[in-house]
Amino acid sequence: MPTKTIYVSDQDAPVFEEARAIAGETLSSIIVRSLREFLARQAQKESGLKEIKVRTGSRNSEQEQRFYGTKVGDWRGFSDDQEWWMQAEVYHTQKSNWAVLLTQVCKASLLTDKKRWRESGDYLLDVRHSELLVVAKPEELNDKVPSDVLRVVKELAAHTDQPATFLDI
Repeated sequence: MPTKTIYVSDQDAPVFEEARAIAGETLSSIIVRSLREFLARQAQKESGLKEIKVRTGSRNSEQEQRFYGTKVGDWRGFSDDQEWWMQAEVYHTQKSNWAVLLTQVCKASLLTDKKRWRESGDYLLDVRHSELLVVAKPEELNDKVPSDVLRVVKELAAHTDQPATFLDI
């Protein structure tokens, strides 16, 4: 096995020791893992993909989720039953999947019926909730998203295998 020597300045030595202590591994394995992650991020950047960060769940229990992809569309509108105002962000992922961040924003009546809005007290409720749906084919979103969102994703998928086009201009 080849031996590589890494020179570390005196001021950086505590960083190396802390990393080794936390990881419980050899310094070599930590460095190799870090280099692999660095190379993977660089390859993603070169392919035009970005690291996407989304927050899922309710306001009190949100969780950050990350993946590589490209944002290819947005949608805002009512749920099929006209009860909720919703928004969706559509992504094409590094593995050619479709990811839809679907967010239930508020009761539709808050936007369409001001009188009911004042009387019901619905404006006091925090009903915002997001979920990330990942599918290989748009048809897999049937019954999981509003029909308008499904239509948008199908249209995006029909344009090309790669919905984002790099323009060399």
